[in-house]
Amino acid sequence: MELQDICSCKTAFYNNDVDGRPRALILLVHGLGEHAGRYRAWAERFNKAGISFRSFDLPGHGQSAGRRGVMPPLERVYDMLDSILEGIAADLDGVPLFIYGHSLGGGLVLNYLIRRKPDVRGAIVTSPWVRLTEEPPRAKVLLASLAKRLMPNMTQASGLNINSLSRDREVAGLYRSDPLVHGMISAGLFASMNDAAEETLARASEIRCPLLLAHGRDDMLTSPSGSVEVAGSVPSSTLKLWEGGYHELHNDLIKDEHFDFIIEWIDTLL
Repeated sequence: MELQDICSCKTAFYNNDVDGRPRALILLVHGLGEHAGRYRAWAERFNKAGISFRSFDLPGHGQSAGRRGVMPPLERVYDMLDSILEGIAADLDGVPLFIYGHSLGGGLVLNYLIRRKPDVRGAIVTSPWVRLTEEPPRAKVLLASLAKRLMPNMTQASGLNINSLSRDREVAGLYRSDPLVHGMISAGLFASMNDAAEETLARASEIRCPLLLAHGRDDMLTSPSGSVEVAGSVPSSTLKLWEGGYHELHNDLIKDEHFDFIIEWIDTLL
């Protein structure tokens, strides 16, 4: 792990690179409340397949700077992604780049593909924040929208049900004991992600790069219906719904099959 100053934000980076020249490189954007260090074992799987795997802690998460659960406006986050991808492309000239987003990171990646149209070979999105399994009351959404303008950095508990992450009970225990995990979300971030989700659903047809969407049918945090709706609008999309799968497919009981499916999809593009 190393700290870099990206777009005026001290950002923690995690590089899991293969020896020699990789056949591809993946940049991961993690979910709400967690951090990129939770993906080390997952990254090692890709390394064994000849694929380098890089990730970073979002602002307000993990070892990056910022108040927990507070993030800058999404356009600044997208500036960070632009800068990171440009740096990777310069370092590894000609290596195919993939962007990978999970949960909140999945919602960010989908919206980023629409707004910035990055030069990537493809995008992998799992359990994205497009529709929540339990949609918040309209009054709460309106209140968050108001708070975004008046008190965007006001935080409250996210209400995440840790037991809903995976059917593997060990995952919840490790999550609870992880000192870098937090359970907060700001009014500004909540409202921004809701707005981004609405925009993504309305403009998904503008996503031009190949897209792999994967979701667990029993996800109790983000609804697979959002992934289904997005996939139906993207010209070059592959949708995989995992029977019985919970929110963190990379940590769930079907993680081996999920990994193999991703690799097969990447292989078709390489």
